Formats: sequence, C-alpha cells, structure tokens
Amino acid sequence: MSRTTSTDQGTQVDLAAWAQELDEERDRLKRANERRVARRGYLVFATDPSRAPDERGYREVFATEAKTPGEATAKVRPLVEGRRLRTFLATGTYKEELGDARWVA
Repeated sequence: MSRTTSTDQGTQVDLAAWAQELDEERDRLKRANERRVARRGYLVFATDPSRAPDERGYREVFATEAKTPGEATAKVRPLVEGRRLRTFLATGTYKEELGDARWVA
C-alpha cells in the first residue's frame, strides 16, 4: 500500500488522505480477524478415568475447527462418552499433537 502523504521538508501531510488510509487498514484488519476467529483449530484431549495414565487407550486426541473451545468440545463429546475432555488451541503448547490427532468435522 503506497502512501500519498509525505513528510519531506517543504511538503505538507494530507491529513484527510492519511485518515482514509487508517480507516481502510482498520477495516482490512477487522475482516481478517473475523475470518480467523470463525475457523480456529482446536485439539481436544479425551482421557479415560477408568484407566491408568500409562495404560494403552487412556488418552485420545481429536482435532477440529470451531469458533469457541466449547463448540470444539461439543463436536467431540458424542464420540467419547464417559471420558474427560480438555480443549486447547492447536497453535499452543500441544501443537505437536496435531499430526496424530483424529479429525472431527
């Protein structure tokens, strides 16, 4: 985005053009953030309280897209009755788990 304003000696800043550019930039960022929020990736960890933590099948990992952590949990809950669920953003601490996660639409 090229600016029409200049701060060189002998020229004056066009404040109206500068304000217009700021408004356009804010609108562009707002639209980008709305798209980003609408489709965030989440990891949902489902643990079985009846099994020991080092026992096979204790933990299952699911990946999904949702607007909120609650929505991500709601997508996984019917698949894992009786398990405890914890939901995290896929870009956070557990992003390495994403490759092994089972996808839930």
